[in-house]
Amino acid sequence: MTRLRNFAVDLVSRVPARVQTKLLVAFLAMVALLILLGAVGLRVLSGMNERNEELIELQRKIAAYRQVQHDTTRQLYGVSSALLSEDQRELDGILRQLSQFGYDLDRLQHVAQDEVDLLAEVRQDYDRFIGIVTDAVERARAGQVGEAREVQLNEARPLADRLERLTNQLVNVAEADMLERIEASQRAYDVSRLVVVALALGSIVLALGLGYVFSWSIVAPLTRIAGQLRQIAAGEFAERVDVVNRDELGALAADVNRTSEELARLYGQLQRSVGELETLGAVSREISSSLELQAVLRAIAAHAVALAGADAGAFCAYDEDAQVFRLQATHELDPGVVETLTRRPVRLGEGAAGLAGMRRAAVQIPDIDQEAGYALYDTMHTPGYRALLAVPLLREDSLVGALVLCRKGPGAFASETVNLVQTLANQSVLAIENAELFEELERKGRELAAASRHKSEFLANMSHELRTPLNAVLGYAELIQDGIYGEVPDKIHGVLERIQQNGRHLLGLINDVLDLSKIEAGQLTLSAVDYSMREVALAVVSGTEALAAEKKLALELDVPADLPPGRGDERRITQVLLNLIGNAIKFTDAGSVGIRARLEDGCFLVAVSDTGIGIAPEDRQRVFEEFQQVDTSSTRKKGGTGLGLAIARRIVELHGGRIWVESTLGRGTTFYFTLPLRADEREEAA
Repeated sequence: MTRLRNFAVDLVSRVPARVQTKLLVAFLAMVALLILLGAVGLRVLSGMNERNEELIELQRKIAAYRQVQHDTTRQLYGVSSALLSEDQRELDGILRQLSQFGYDLDRLQHVAQDEVDLLAEVRQDYDRFIGIVTDAVERARAGQVGEAREVQLNEARPLADRLERLTNQLVNVAEADMLERIEASQRAYDVSRLVVVALALGSIVLALGLGYVFSWSIVAPLTRIAGQLRQIAAGEFAERVDVVNRDELGALAADVNRTSEELARLYGQLQRSVGELETLGAVSREISSSLELQAVLRAIAAHAVALAGADAGAFCAYDEDAQVFRLQATHELDPGVVETLTRRPVRLGEGAAGLAGMRRAAVQIPDIDQEAGYALYDTMHTPGYRALLAVPLLREDSLVGALVLCRKGPGAFASETVNLVQTLANQSVLAIENAELFEELERKGRELAAASRHKSEFLANMSHELRTPLNAVLGYAELIQDGIYGEVPDKIHGVLERIQQNGRHLLGLINDVLDLSKIEAGQLTLSAVDYSMREVALAVVSGTEALAAEKKLALELDVPADLPPGRGDERRITQVLLNLIGNAIKFTDAGSVGIRARLEDGCFLVAVSDTGIGIAPEDRQRVFEEFQQVDTSSTRKKGGTGLGLAIARRIVELHGGRIWVESTLGRGTTFYFTLPLRADEREEAA
């Protein structure tokens, strides 16, 4: 059964027609079956109607035969009664009835054509009967009643009995014929019913078969195609869908197979590309992980040899002034070749590397034995190298060098290999540049560190050298002002006061420079002692009251007396507060300057605020850098070296705290800094 089904499905599938045409044919076949079934049904109904008409005709014949039988008996008795009564009207009535009965027999001949012979006998006997009865009636009219009765008894009665038997025979024949027709009609009905049922069942079976075959000729290929598409979606491209259809489904299967083949090819390429990219990524990470130039170049050569399946590799740096390639790093390259190329660099346009550099494109020599005029033939042939590949390294169209690969077997490198090595070379340019920049930065860094050290040492020495004579000047000025050397005129007192004021200012600047030099040189240490934040703030306020009073500024203090003692360098903390308060007074022309402090998360949080000119957002980080000030006309008029906040930040950070600023232009500034409650004594570089 399965084999038959498959055969039918394959047969329909192989029909070279469109699916629409096949479905149309199946539909028309089903319509034809319905038409055939309807025609057979109509034919059966027509046959049944004909048989019913025949039965009706037989019923009429039987009824006519019975009427004849009845009329014959009635006429016989009517003749007998008329002859007995001798009434002329009855005798005339009998003759008219006999004539009418003759007409009935004539009509009966047209109805009963199957009993022509029997009807002929009836007609013949009835004609004789009419003749005998007519004779008897004539005798009765003539007064010969006895003779008439005698004729009636001796001749008419036996003939009437014979007519009665003949009519009975007609009735019996008609009834037998009717029974036979009924049985035949029943048999025909049974046969017709079987035919209709068989034809209906056959139509149903055929329709189901056609539907099954046609549906499977469509569903089976679609199922196979869907399975193939699922395999393609799962990444399986090796299978092929086998469809025998010669219609759209066959074309679709062929397209799916071609798509699968193309996807397999593209997927293979993608896998190779992904593998190459992963390899290049790993190589790039490894190359970029080192900033030592020689190590980077050796890694580039080694990875290029591995990617290309070569036997040796070398990196040649391009000397633009001499227009030669100088050997800089190698991997597995023959020592004799290394010695020769080191002693005699490759010129631009010479050999594989020179040609690649001149053309700015990859150049390969599949076999140096077949390369006429190859300048380095002896050098490369001695160790057995046959095939060469050179790839230029370019940086913005500037030639950096060339990557050369050597293989002992002859033959060209595959284009994919050339592209891969070229990609590696392009990536390597950045790594080489980074290594070169790193070496340059290291060199510059060492130079800058030495310069910074010399600067710090110079500033420290100069600060000491300047501070000693300055202290002497200030001391002698104070002695003269106190009259130690005699009476001082009033005019000299003003000069001495200005000497003292400017000298102290200069001494402060020298101390700032010395502190910064110590911080940069790592010589500034903290002398940790227990201190009171309130007393430090009070000392700062006391030392700056005169400056605030000169500008008529309110000097506010909000430091709770119950703050716990801290541990740190009290002198340096005081220096931080003096710098902040001094700046606040300097940049505030009206209003107030204040100090607030509180304990927060185990640290002192100190805020120094003012109602001065404020600091722009772009300058808030710059003010903590050395020799930086807010670049406005007001700032320039205030003077200063721009070291105070830089030193304050370093001191706060040495204590393990941090400092920041919040400000609004035209409304004022607040500097915040935090100090750990217990900062251990330590020596750290700023």
